[in-house]
Amino acid sequence: MSTPREELHALIDSLSDGAAAELLPELRLLKLQAEARNEHPRGSGTWPPAWFGSIEGSATDISERADEILRAEMGRGRQ
Repeated sequence: MSTPREELHALIDSLSDGAAAELLPELRLLKLQAEARNEHPRGSGTWPPAWFGSIEGSATDISERADEILRAEMGRGRQ
């Protein structure tokens, strides 16, 4: 019995060039997802992180003024 890596190599080697080209984007995505899981393991850190709240905002009442801000911005064209 082969290891999963050996089996994967054998499967890839058996693909046509066209099939390999179709599979490549999906494999890249799987690799990125695996790397993200390894870099940011769930449940292993403390909350809030050390950097949380490390900067000071410019306005403290933005959530209270959300409707007013949205009304003022609606209809403004892109500049």
